[in-house]
Order: sequence, then structure tokens, then C-alpha cells
Amino acid sequence: MYSREDAKAIARRQQPDFLLKAKKIGYICPKCRNGEGNTGDGIVLDKKDGYHYKCFRCGLYADIFELYGLHFGLTDNKEIFNQVYEYFKISIDDVKNKRIHHQKESDLSSVKDYEILSDYMSFFKKAVKDNNFQYLIKRGISRDTQVKFFIGYVPDWRHPKTPNAPATPRCIIPTSRHSYLARDTRQSIPEQQQRYKKSKVGKVEIFNIAVMDTMDIIFITEGEIDAMSVYEASGGSAAAIAIGSVAYHNIFMDKLKQKYRSHVFVLMLDNDEPDPECPDIVPAGQKELLKLQEELLHLSIPFIVANYDYKDPNEYLMKDPDSMRNTVLFLKAKAEHIKEDNKYNAIELLDYFRTIENRPYRFEAKTGFVNLDNNLSGGLHEGFIVIGAVSGLGKTTFILQLADQIAANNVDVIFFSLEMSKFELIAKSISRNTYKISQELKMKGCSLAKDTAQILNGQRYKYYSVDEKKLISDSIDDYEKSALSLYIYEGRYKGKRMTTQHIREIVKQHINEKKRKPVVMIDYLQMLAPVNMNFTDKQNIDASVFELKEISRDNSIPVIAVSSFNRENYLEPVSMLSFKESGAVEYSSDILFGMQYYGMDYQKGERDGDRKKRIRELKEQVEIKKNSKEPVEIELKCIKNRNGRTFTIPFSTVMAFNYLEEEGHYDFIQKNNEKQKSPLNQFKDKIPVK
Repeated sequence: MYSREDAKAIARRQQPDFLLKAKKIGYICPKCRNGEGNTGDGIVLDKKDGYHYKCFRCGLYADIFELYGLHFGLTDNKEIFNQVYEYFKISIDDVKNKRIHHQKESDLSSVKDYEILSDYMSFFKKAVKDNNFQYLIKRGISRDTQVKFFIGYVPDWRHPKTPNAPATPRCIIPTSRHSYLARDTRQSIPEQQQRYKKSKVGKVEIFNIAVMDTMDIIFITEGEIDAMSVYEASGGSAAAIAIGSVAYHNIFMDKLKQKYRSHVFVLMLDNDEPDPECPDIVPAGQKELLKLQEELLHLSIPFIVANYDYKDPNEYLMKDPDSMRNTVLFLKAKAEHIKEDNKYNAIELLDYFRTIENRPYRFEAKTGFVNLDNNLSGGLHEGFIVIGAVSGLGKTTFILQLADQIAANNVDVIFFSLEMSKFELIAKSISRNTYKISQELKMKGCSLAKDTAQILNGQRYKYYSVDEKKLISDSIDDYEKSALSLYIYEGRYKGKRMTTQHIREIVKQHINEKKRKPVVMIDYLQMLAPVNMNFTDKQNIDASVFELKEISRDNSIPVIAVSSFNRENYLEPVSMLSFKESGAVEYSSDILFGMQYYGMDYQKGERDGDRKKRIRELKEQVEIKKNSKEPVEIELKCIKNRNGRTFTIPFSTVMAFNYLEEEGHYDFIQKNNEKQKSPLNQFKDKIPVK
């Protein structure tokens, strides 16, 4: 005879032979029918926990009870339990399924099915009776909060697995009916016992995880006392769970993928200091924070990161309870705002579309490139946009021309130049104008056009002809229209290297003062000051990307960042892989652009050796054209567009004069085969040879 809990444990270990076998391995998924055809694998047992079955096609993650319910169309849990027991011929004894009527016990928040008593429940009851509450009161946790979370105390605790070990006084923090944390309450703990000051007993479970079934705004902390600190600071209005180690992280993510995708999370993990003896190792709290951010972004689950100056939430509560309270309530309100923004019944939105012509216009900035605007449904809109390319291809040239053309249409642009000086940038723009005017007037071909160095070199002006000086003067006058709406910030702000927080501050100040929303451009992402000197390059870029994405979302503006590629990608066509040095770029960007020389794409049937030879020859030809100040053919490839289609736009660029021109829908292959020439090439033929 078995108790109900024993019966459940036995049932979990059964094979779901009521399901049909898949063609290859496992069973046919009762949700998406994966495994039914010749290609599907079916659902398979998760070897990590031993009783859940997972489907890689639809994401199903279910135990024997859930599978049975799906297969037979049952929704009532009691009916499913009874039928599973009967199906596997599991008998249940007369052990009464006592309910916990006492308020302290019913508030054991992390016990999901707490009407069923377990081995540790009587132990918890006694520990609660013996608790004088003083240990946690000294840490800012009130008596009422301790009662809420069923906190106990044992003066002479020993680990169940080491009953002969020395007894120590412990604060008992239940994490479920079958697990708990025993925390040593001594002020002075011998060094050899330090590693055992926090002992976890029973099956791994996340503290207060059941609260996610009743509340949809959840604070995530590292330790159990930190989670209680959030609850305490909010006066009981905020919910928090504790997720401390890798094992707990994986459990949390599994649960999240199953049914908690509509939640909003506030990440309030520890601000760990790096170990002085190992300064290169990223602290666990910061590492976990970045990992959570990346995975939540990948799942499109909204979150907020809490910024505070203390080691952890409990220290914050102890040292500045009023500030802690204000911070928690502010973050909760912000999360509620995000939740409301994302929570609508579709019928509520119909009136918006019925009256959309009377609504405020969505922010839109014309880029000045006709085909680019057409492919972007009119121009740049709110979103985080990344433009990547190999070194020397003209990323800055492209983004600067983009900025100038947007500003010329009376739209403000804030340009963060983290590598070049403001004088270099303006000289590049004036150089471009000398080329454009030369082309339009056909003034001795483009021989009068000046490159950036020639514009900046004041000593050479006395040798320029009257025509050359007039060309430069006209180009400066031409640039004035763009300059009125263009704001340039160099690499330092208030004496410090530019950070994403500086960018946020500058954008907010601009909107408040000018009453105009700007397009924001960062050249380039890898030059931003590191968020944490102990992070890896990838972790710092990820953290910057998260913040830039939020700046775009909070202000409803386009934020464009230039990104470099790894050297491994220099001989490869642009793709998602080109941005792999930072996973957050791929996940967070709304639009992802890659720039490459025309001819970099793979050709059908081409062998690796032939391709490498062709690319080497292509690079050599490009360098010759650059040195001769001739047009070079490049492509702007949109490889991700969250709200539209992907596309490729060919450009001709004269890099010497910082100039790009759209080729439109002109077919490169036909052009090469028929030796047709672009307008730039036709103009090039008129340049006299010196």
C-alpha cells in the first residue's frame, strides 16, 4: 500500500505506453503530433529530472499526469490522478490528505500543493513554535513577514545526512514541503565551518516559486532573505522569488517556458564585488544577471533591471529602509505600466484602428535613400537598429551620410562619435559635398573634390585655386542645413568615457529642452565604456545593448548603433553569425543590417578553394579602386527586420570622398555581364588623368 505522495512518485517513473510509439524514438507528442511522420523524433524523457517528457518541436514539457490529460482530453486534476493510478494499478492507502488550516502554514508560499503533508512539515511546525524571530528581525525582516514565510528556528540542528556532526543553531527557511534552507545564526562561525553556514536540505526548489501562479509581477533575487526583504520593503505588496545557483536557474527557466511567459520580472540580484585574488572572474550575481537578461530577451519576456548601491537587497533594507521601499515600489509601478501596455483584449484595440487617422503620427525619419525608405515602410521608426561591417568598409561613412540626410529634413539627430573627433566628422561631410557639387557641375570631373585630410589641412588652402576654394566654401554652405539639426558628442562626457547612462541622460535632456524627439546614432558599440571592468567584452556589450534597447523603447525613437565584426567573418558573407560576439545584438535588435562588398555571397556549386581565391582577388580589386578614388560596389543587407521583410540594397561608394549612392533596383549581375556603368562610373570616365 502506498500513500498518495508515494503513488505520485511511482506514476512519474512509468513509461507513457498509453501513447503511440514515434517512428524514430520516444512517443508521439499528444499536443503537436511530433513523431507521427518519418521525420519527427517524438517526445523523449528529460534525463536531468527523470520524469518530465519534452518535445523539441512545440516545447511541451510534461510529466505522466499532464501527458495522460492531454492524450485523453481531461482537464480535472483529481480525475487525471485517479485514472493514472488506476491505469498503472497503483493502490493508495488510507493516509488522510490533511489540509493545513493554520494561517501561518497556509501561507507557506513556495508550497504549491501544500494540502498534502510531507516528511518535513512536522519539523517545520516545531521550528516555527521555537522561533523567537530575533535573528531575522536584526536583518530587517519583521515578525509578520517571518510568519508569512513559515520561518522557524532550531537551536541544535544537524543535517539529516550527518546526524553525528556537531549541533549548531539554525534559522529554518522552508522552500517547499520537502526542502528547506538551514542558516547558521551564530555571529562568529569557525573558519572550517564557514562553507556549511547555509545548508540546503531536500530536493532543489526555488523559494516562493508558487507566488508566480497568483501574481504576474515578480522580483527575482539571489537569496531567500533578499526575497523576504523585497516583500518587507513593499509592505507585502511585492512578490519575490530567490534564484541562487545554476541548478535553480535551470529549474526556473524550465518553469518559465512552460507557463509564465505573460509575467514581467524585476531583476534585483546581488551587486557582488570581484574577488581580489581573482579579479578577472565575473562575480556570480553579475554573471547570473546577464544570463537572465539574455534568456528573457530570447523568450520576448519583459523585464526591468534594478540599479542600487548596496551588496544585496537585504543590506539595502538594513541600511536605508526608506530608500529601499521607494525603489521597490517604483520598480513595481514601472513593471505594472509595462504589464498594462502589453495586456489588451483585441476588441479593445479596434477603436484605435478605426480612428487611426486622427491619432498622433508615429515617429518617422526619412533617410534620404529612396529605396531604403521604401523597404522600411517610409523611413526610420522606433526601434533598436544595428549596422555591422568589417573594418574599412565604410560603416562611419554610411551612418554619417544617413545622419546628415535625416538632419537636412529638419529631424534632430544626436550623433555619439566615440572614435572620431567632431572636426573629422564635419570634414567628412564637407568632403562628400565637394564630390556631389563637382559631380553636379562636372567641374573638371571630380579632380576638384577634396578628401577629409585635404579639408582639415589648413596649410594647403593657400595653394588651392579660386575654383577649389569656392567649391569648399559652397560645400560648407550646403552642409549648414544638416548642421542645424545635428548634435555631436565625442567619446567623453563630463570628464568620463561615454556610457549608456550618459546617452540616456543626454537624450532625456534633449527632449525636455528642444521638445523634439531625435534619432540617436552611436559610432560605435564596442567603444562604449565597459559597464563593469570585470566583465568579459561580450558581457559588457550585452549590458550596453540591453540599455540602448530600453532607451529606444522608453523614448519611442530610433537608436542606431554601429558594430564591428570578428576577424573570422572578414572572408564570409554577412549573416547572423557575423554578430555572434554579442548574442544580445542578435536578440535585441529590431533591425539588423550588415554591409559587405558586392560578390561576397556564396555561389552555387563553388568549391572552397575557388571561393577563397575569388574573394582574395575581389579584395585586391577593391583596394585598387579605393586607392584610385574609384567607386566600389557594396551591399546593405537587412538580415533581420522584426516588423517587416528582409532585403538587400546595392550601393556605389567613393570612399575617398565619403560618398554613397543607391544603385536602386539595378541588377548587379546584369550590369557586370553587359559591362553597363552606373552614373558614378560614367562620371568617373570624365576625370582627366594628371
